[in-house]
Amino acid sequence: MDKLLFSILADGNSEILERQISAINRFSPGSLICIHHAKDTTPPGPDVLDHIAAGNVFINPNSYAIRPHEGVLHAHVGNFQYAVAQSLDFDRIVLFSAQELLIKSGLGEYTKRFTIGAQTELYENIETANNWAGFRPEVLNFPGVKQMLSLLGLPLFAGGQAEGQFFSRDVFAHLERVFIEAFPMEPCGFPTEQIVPATLGMRHGFAGTNISLPITFTAASAQIEISEGVLRQLVKGDGALHARARPGALRPAHIGACVLKNVYAVSLPADRHEIWCKAVGELENS
Repeated sequence: MDKLLFSILADGNSEILERQISAINRFSPGSLICIHHAKDTTPPGPDVLDHIAAGNVFINPNSYAIRPHEGVLHAHVGNFQYAVAQSLDFDRIVLFSAQELLIKSGLGEYTKRFTIGAQTELYENIETANNWAGFRPEVLNFPGVKQMLSLLGLPLFAGGQAEGQFFSRDVFAHLERVFIEAFPMEPCGFPTEQIVPATLGMRHGFAGTNISLPITFTAASAQIEISEGVLRQLVKGDGALHARARPGALRPAHIGACVLKNVYAVSLPADRHEIWCKAVGELENS
């Protein structure tokens, strides 16, 4: 079983962060958690501090700027750098936003089968090239993107879902080196978290690396509501979910295929957490 490091980008809501930590400790015991608090956000509350005292939760003292839709990968890179500097022992790093919650056990056994978990949609793929706003010439011509592609020996970049991506420690160290050389540790003006990891994943896939999809289900790219019924299906991992893609979005990673058994987390806004509580309660009582 892999020892996991969860890199969480907190948004200042201590109640949600505490729920994320509790879910990780419940469904992936023994995992390490590194939290990045963006500049000018509320410090963690007492419940989070209690988890820190337990020894598996760490607050990254380096607080970087976060601006919506301008890239947050630098904050995950900062968490990785801090974890390595603290000599933390982990095999895989899992990238979490402030809205993701684990929904079932077994993630460490699953990630051990794959070096990377990332969606890799090629820039020129006819299904996505005219759809997703990230696939546009100005992004391809961005100096940092050009530098990244040069370092990786690729002519085009890939895009993918940000939520729930995971990487072996060695592969993320490769990502860190590429990112530091090509980009600043600040928002870059485009969603770095949806482009840099996917492109690196594509490069490693070309070299024969085994890659799975991200482990988080999100409704961001599909016209689907995560209802109680949908969440129960995700917890069970049975069958498939079908929905139209949202206009201007990437192809939904987990829609239209029987891959739900490989979903271990869900991205939920705070006002939908009650359905997570019901699904988790049903799982514990079954």
